[in-house]
Amino acid sequence: MLDAAKQLISEIGYESLSHADVTAAVGMGRTTFYEHFASKEDLLVELVRRDLPPVIEEILASVDDGLPPQDRLYQLTRSMVRFVGTDHIGSILHTEVLRLSPRAQRDIADAHLGIAKAFADIYREGVRSGVFREIPRSLVAPIMESIVMTGGRVVMDAKRPAAEADPIAVSTAETLVSALSLPG
Repeated sequence: MLDAAKQLISEIGYESLSHADVTAAVGMGRTTFYEHFASKEDLLVELVRRDLPPVIEEILASVDDGLPPQDRLYQLTRSMVRFVGTDHIGSILHTEVLRLSPRAQRDIADAHLGIAKAFADIYREGVRSGVFREIPRSLVAPIMESIVMTGGRVVMDAKRPAAEADPIAVSTAETLVSALSLPG
């Protein structure tokens, strides 16, 4: 059902998706849906729990730990923008999370903890090493998230997302690193 839901969401969108659509796609009765999920929202949370960790591992593995903080932040941001803008799960999360219940938002946020920690760790290391400016904790995370998510949104809205993803991801990464870097 998760695979069918993922495909259907990419075709018709989460908002239009019904449990009947999912069960019809897998050839099961509608009541079978409720044997596995309490709601469409629970289905989405389980889809994220299943599909997001391997993607996060891949993104984190793409960042060279031997590089200075600003280069690692650049690599991480670039990978995240490409993910948000071109991957089905990334686009689902980007467009649907704010419409979900607070519980579902928390569950999905928990699935992102590894990537959020990586951004925070790189930023803190950059502050300690003198390449990033110190910004109040309550402000720096929203700044980083806004810049990354804006880049992802621009990719999603592009006429040819796959073709435009890399230049947008590069510009987004450059913008974030510049915004956090100390002058000079």
